[in-house]
Amino acid sequence: MKRVEGLRAALELLGGPQPDDAEADEVAARILDDVRRDGDRAVKRISGELDGEALAFLEVPKSEIDAALGAIPGETREALETAAERVGAFQSAALPESWHDNERHFGELITPVKRVGAYVPGGTAPLASTVIMTVVPARVAGVDEIYLTTPAPGDSLPHPAVLAAAAIAGAHRVFKIGGAQAIGAFAFGTETVPAVDLIVGPGNIWVTAAKRQLFGRVGIDGLYGPTETLVVADESSDPEFCASDLLAQAEHDTRARPILVSTAIKVADEIEAALERQLAVLPRKAIAGEAIESNGVSVIVASVEEAIEVANAVAPEHLCLAIADPAPYIPLVRNAGGLFAGEYSAEVMGDYVAGPSHVMPTGGTARFASALNVRHFLRFMPVVDLDREGFLAIARQAAELARTEQLQGHANAAEIRLKRLLGE
Repeated sequence: MKRVEGLRAALELLGGPQPDDAEADEVAARILDDVRRDGDRAVKRISGELDGEALAFLEVPKSEIDAALGAIPGETREALETAAERVGAFQSAALPESWHDNERHFGELITPVKRVGAYVPGGTAPLASTVIMTVVPARVAGVDEIYLTTPAPGDSLPHPAVLAAAAIAGAHRVFKIGGAQAIGAFAFGTETVPAVDLIVGPGNIWVTAAKRQLFGRVGIDGLYGPTETLVVADESSDPEFCASDLLAQAEHDTRARPILVSTAIKVADEIEAALERQLAVLPRKAIAGEAIESNGVSVIVASVEEAIEVANAVAPEHLCLAIADPAPYIPLVRNAGGLFAGEYSAEVMGDYVAGPSHVMPTGGTARFASALNVRHFLRFMPVVDLDREGFLAIARQAAELARTEQLQGHANAAEIRLKRLLGE
């Protein structure tokens, strides 16, 4: 890991958003154009070219999904059901309701979108948990049609745990398409894949590029890059705990970004030594080791307050306050996809069973974006229902503002009604 000392040096190195990938944007644009023109044929052709074998079919039959649910080990099914229950409970608690003020004659009508497409990456790990984290919030929101896509080449099926998770989470249809072509299929619709109103879920750089380009044509939850975790440690922190939290995310991707911010050189040395011990026996040590070597940073600061200042500048996907008493510092946190407070609030719990969705903003976007949640699937429609008295109370002010802006037609729309009501 690269080491820097001092708050100023840390802010210079780590602050600011991560750059976009121009090459990925170009590739995604070509793929999207092909899918828009040629639908299923383009999806199959592009997938075949990328995977090295022709994509035999696009939709996973329900019978295969049911079979996967019956075939997975009982312990796996219990874990998926526990995750789905807790995510459902968390999202239900966050579910807003329509409201109306009878005196002021305004309110909000809150309604779900009709169709959602959830993308679950394939790659080197079967991310059954991501199915839960994307589909369950949509179901809690009341979305009518929830479609899931996850890549599987040729005539193969997605991993059984992923299909079982789709059944448990409540996905209505499952497709086996990956990459930018999957995003294009959801956005434009094809002969097999319905067009949706909103696309959610993480993906690789081409998926992210496709989502960026389609914003405006279809709803997009966020743009997700490589995973990142920032661990704040002090003299009370357990080095083994801190190291395991950093490795848990580093093993995802060689582009993952593990960051340690500690209050003393001794603390950092102990955690880095624990990292080496744990990495040596990690099955995915090649991936995690490259992430730590290429992207890992160890920062030394004077206090936990300074550590959180660094965290707010980075706006990490995961912020772990791995200290004995995190409560006094929580109000200082402004920018993070998710906050994991205390040494037993391990980020891995958030990945699987704690309750919030693990789909969280990356690349500094936590400065303005939020973790995927039930509100992403809802529309907030203002409602104005003025009666005679309500109109009379504020109509003159509306007309005055309209004339101030030199928009006489606007003023007329208020004043014609005023004259009718007042008999003028």
